[in-house]
Amino acid sequence: MKNRKSSFNPAGLALPLLAVLLGSLALSCAKKTVAADAEPMTIIYNSNVLTIPIVAVARERHYFEEEGLDPEFIILASGAIEALSIGKADIMLTGIIPSLSYAAQGADVKVIGGTISGGNFAITRPENRAKYARLEDWRGARLGTVRLSTSEMVSRFALGQIGLNTDASSQNQDVTFVEIENYPNIIEGVRKGQVDIGFVSYEYRQAVEDLGLTILFPMTSMYPNYVCCRETAYTKSLETKRSIFVKFLQAQIRAFKEFVEKPDDTVALIARLSSQEPDFVRNALYDPDRSAGRTYHPDPDLRRVRDVYATLQEHNYIPLGLAVEDVLDYTLYQDALQNILERYPDDPFYRQLARDFEFNNLNL
Repeated sequence: MKNRKSSFNPAGLALPLLAVLLGSLALSCAKKTVAADAEPMTIIYNSNVLTIPIVAVARERHYFEEEGLDPEFIILASGAIEALSIGKADIMLTGIIPSLSYAAQGADVKVIGGTISGGNFAITRPENRAKYARLEDWRGARLGTVRLSTSEMVSRFALGQIGLNTDASSQNQDVTFVEIENYPNIIEGVRKGQVDIGFVSYEYRQAVEDLGLTILFPMTSMYPNYVCCRETAYTKSLETKRSIFVKFLQAQIRAFKEFVEKPDDTVALIARLSSQEPDFVRNALYDPDRSAGRTYHPDPDLRRVRDVYATLQEHNYIPLGLAVEDVLDYTLYQDALQNILERYPDDPFYRQLARDFEFNNLNL
């Protein structure tokens, strides 16, 4: 296998300009009174609340303050993972690939929770629907994907599981990955026949259909509940102020219960914060057909992170030195969930989260 240089090199990066907006852009309600003994915490987040609905609910309902935190939210358009890795924040809500890549190369970051799973479609031209209906039929296909995207890793893993060779350096390669800059260009590549199959985010479903292309299936059909964005902490903060992360996750566990049990309230809240139509928000948050099976479970999910991490290693995107257990710490979520269960021992929702946690992290 060709020794491909990793795309991430934390040690060699210069700190970018931190063009940040503090406080209250997308998440913008009046701040609740903070207790005198509340612990400060700095969170870097994406201003698109549709990608972090659980955190949005927790903030708007003041669960963070109720759990004993004084949170500061920072919107950072670029350079976020670099900023986190040198301690400019305590935690960041980010994509899984940068987090794992930086952590694998020794940066001071570690995954501790989840934000998004699923959310991508496999698309093709209508005349190819039957031809590529099964993964086994993809032998010889050209696959359009964004380099180092979740969809690249999920498809490489899923195809490898059924025995197809996705190694670009192999003379016996069964499929060809074509790196394309972004989702609109992937759609155009499929439309023009430059690639046979493309992977796009659920937000592009209407554009795909308007152009007369076909959705083969959500990528969750290739790998159920595959992980996407994760919550990544600054390792030194984990060592010196562990309690803030446990409280941060406790607030999200409570918010997740509200998200699941009160969809109408959540849709109204997220529609207000995002300035999107309620029907669009409902489709994005609660309709698996429209959102390509997207879910928002806060569990770190070692089981599925492990598969993404192994795929990154197999294809020489990251070094082999660290095991996945070195770059993910599920014990903070475990402690947070235990604390919530002690408050509400008979709550069936929280008891189900405990069963999910055992499957996702312990019984591997």
